Amino acid sequence: MAPAPLLPVTLTCNTDLRFIDLIQVVGSELLKHMSFTHEDGERLWLAIQEGIANAMRHGNKLDKNKPVKVTFIPSISTIEIRIEDQGQGVALESIPNPNLPENLLKPGGRGVHFMKEVMDSVVMERSKTGSTLVLTKHRRHSETLMGNED
Repeated sequence: MAPAPLLPVTLTCNTDLRFIDLIQVVGSELLKHMSFTHEDGERLWLAIQEGIANAMRHGNKLDKNKPVKVTFIPSISTIEIRIEDQGQGVALESIPNPNLPENLLKPGGRGVHFMKEVMDSVVMERSKTGSTLVLTKHRRHSETLMGNED
């Protein structure tokens, strides 16, 4: 009997950087269940953590009354992470590459650049109520979901 597919997992919390550790527990376990290697899982988590921190700092301006919603959507071939805040979002393509010589000493942009390096897709969706950063990562090989049975 094939294992049941993993359902999306959604966590909603106040804008408080301390909640990132709580979200990490769930996200890291989900990545393990999807058979991402430890190294890939760590890189993915750093990118996800950066996205959540940006949503809290820049999207919600660290306003503890505004929620951040993180949804992990696993499938056989990908993991999609949707990070929603109540900010206006940013045009990701407008953020300069921090590795270019003229930008080396400028603050900012490194987190978005890292997310683009790690993820297969980094997209900002905007709505009237806020913005959603959508991070997508394809699995390298087609092992079955939850293939590492305990």
